[in-house]
Amino acid sequence: MTRGHPARPAGDGPGPETVRVMSLNVCCGLRSPLPPPTDRAAEFCRRIERSDTGVVNFQEVWTPGLLRFLRRRLPSFPFAAWRAGTAGQPAGGLVTFSRLPLRSVAYTPFRGARPETGSPAFLGLLTLKSLVQGVLTVELAGRRTVIGNAHLTANKDGDWSEGNRHYAFQRAQLGLLHRALGRAHRGGADLTIVSGDFNIAAEGPLYSSVVDGGAWHDPFRSAARPTFHADLLPPGQSARRVDYLLVRGDLGRHPVTEAATLFAEPVPLPGGGRSFLSDHLALSARVVIPSAT
Repeated sequence: MTRGHPARPAGDGPGPETVRVMSLNVCCGLRSPLPPPTDRAAEFCRRIERSDTGVVNFQEVWTPGLLRFLRRRLPSFPFAAWRAGTAGQPAGGLVTFSRLPLRSVAYTPFRGARPETGSPAFLGLLTLKSLVQGVLTVELAGRRTVIGNAHLTANKDGDWSEGNRHYAFQRAQLGLLHRALGRAHRGGADLTIVSGDFNIAAEGPLYSSVVDGGAWHDPFRSAARPTFHADLLPPGQSARRVDYLLVRGDLGRHPVTEAATLFAEPVPLPGGGRSFLSDHLALSARVVIPSAT
């Protein structure tokens, strides 16, 4: 956790203003061993509604129905950003909800990222996946702050070395991600916050590319806690930190004042039973943001 000077949520009186950003992969995959997404979303939306979170980045919102469900269950988040995909679903499965006004919504697919090694079937599959994954960017209106929401293609081999067949492909996706965030930041932002399921282990050789050689501050670096539930991994694989919440800007003026992981344990669901709320933990950080203009 990084501590700074006393700050307050946006709109709560004098002093530096902050926004708490939260990120969660909602786990909407066809092979998930967890209860249906709406069963779990009813509970995590209830918890988000009761929190002081200002912005929520969701990944894997793959259907229009799940998007409608989330919107109904988050009534205090009147601002929502996504780009419609070919079937009406959020492009890339990415949606950002906010209690603060939003503008300048853009979605960039990871088109052009291709693996360099592997069988023809593997090469074709990852090239297709890269077309349906990407990064959503949006501005907090009048705050000179960009919010990025990203989901990169998964490496399911459990091998994070440079020799793995996903390595060059994931490095190419990171390059596309940072270029898209750079374009959004150059639009007049003082601060950029990006979060999401990067599917890249923090202990691996691609970590330097994740933080773009140190251009991004990683407030979860020292904690090094896995963000995928070990109980849901195939036998023999170890849980890793594959989700990130990163900050770029003048940290003297815009420090991260709190950082935490959420949803680490199974909880009772409204319809009965107990479950993890996702196969991933959620990340949450409070950041001092530019004053309203």
